Amino acid sequence: MLKKTILIYFFCVVSSLTFAGNSVIKGNAKKFSGNELTVYQFKDYLTEVKEKIGFTKINTDGSFNFEFETNQIEKIELTIEDKSTWFFIEPGGVYNLILDYDEELNKSRIYDRLLSLRFSFPAPTELNQLIAKFNRKYDEFIDKNETTFLKRDGSIAPLINDFEKKITAEFNTYKNTFVSDYITYSIASIFNSIDISYTKRDSVTFDKASIYLKYLHNKPIKYNNPEYLNFYKNFFKGELKNLTLKISGMDITKAINEQNSVEALSKALSKYPFLENEAFKSLFMINGLREIYNDKYFTQKNILSILENIKTNSIYPEQQKIAANVIEKLTIKKLAKGSKAPDFELLTDASKKITLADFAGKYVYINFWTTWSIPSLKEMKIMEVLHKKYNSKIEFISICTDNDKSKMTTFLKENPTMKWTFLHIGESRVLLQKYEVKTFPTYILVGKEGEIIKFPAPRPSSGTDRPNEENLERLFYELK
Repeated sequence: MLKKTILIYFFCVVSSLTFAGNSVIKGNAKKFSGNELTVYQFKDYLTEVKEKIGFTKINTDGSFNFEFETNQIEKIELTIEDKSTWFFIEPGGVYNLILDYDEELNKSRIYDRLLSLRFSFPAPTELNQLIAKFNRKYDEFIDKNETTFLKRDGSIAPLINDFEKKITAEFNTYKNTFVSDYITYSIASIFNSIDISYTKRDSVTFDKASIYLKYLHNKPIKYNNPEYLNFYKNFFKGELKNLTLKISGMDITKAINEQNSVEALSKALSKYPFLENEAFKSLFMINGLREIYNDKYFTQKNILSILENIKTNSIYPEQQKIAANVIEKLTIKKLAKGSKAPDFELLTDASKKITLADFAGKYVYINFWTTWSIPSLKEMKIMEVLHKKYNSKIEFISICTDNDKSKMTTFLKENPTMKWTFLHIGESRVLLQKYEVKTFPTYILVGKEGEIIKFPAPRPSSGTDRPNEENLERLFYELK
């Protein structure tokens, strides 16, 4: 419930204009000198799919500088090794950051470790500073009224209403539309999160219809505001499926399962008053299809076909992008035993293209690694012994995920006896999603027909340094 965010670390921020659309991220990360800082942007806030903008090296004194172009406010993620943080950037903004790492904050986190983020130079009216200020007030309100929230009798409604009026009046003085929308839909999410239907208390209407009329009816779609899309997803969660369970919704199921038609689906949804607006209805379709994709009562290939139609033919460019991202997320392969291992086409150190399909008819032991991961490097030494012993029956492939390919090149020059296939991930970072790589190193064993035999597969050190883990050598022997 609490909006605890890494913005809690904000001390201050400065944002000044360079030439239009050009934004600069710079600052210091002393703990990570010599490492790579990778910058990602969120492609949309419905799917939360991210793409890499680029990366920069952190200098020996900890300084870094990264410049890129944008034409709207965006949520940016910064990653160093397996640690990340995020903030909002505006076109033409210059952001001076101090990045650090707090062991205490991350002691219970195995994955998704957080970087601590601070900003240099006070600027109280800057976007991130305003959002941090609101988030603190939001958290205070939630903490103060926790007991009333738990009553679940509607008595919290007038308190939320009063909080909204006060906070809106306060922040309207800053005349920042993005912040105003962020606040509006954060508060809308509070109303939506309370599971009480058709309740009135002290003249404050507190039902789903009134929430819709207040926050969504005849309102523009805020594609670039994450709080709007977060509220949208939660407000309509399960709604497309719910409509199909009614007699009046049989034509929705027919449009998907039998007609496989975006036009038929659009027509079937048009009879609902809350979907009179075409753009709103289309977004409802995309989100609903995303939700029902794994529902056994709906045909997956038809859902993908309808989404492909929207991706190609929608008159709303933002929804074309969202549909494409939904398709990408839905079609990420799951690595169950016997499932097809995702193929790839990556480059060797000598820039030769290699695909997984090149090894058809052979067992393949794949590992994803990085030069900053000490466990990755330690396991390589054991992997070298295993390669010499089993290479006649099993192919070894090590995929380096460092941004800078030269780091792999340097490693291979320093380790000339490691003779198996080394590949660089390059621009194919979606492969990390397809192979569900959450930590480094990660290992996968693939069969002769390209099927997953074991995910995650045992590490090279299993059975020796790791006696409680499944023994990799025994697994290799059984394959032979």
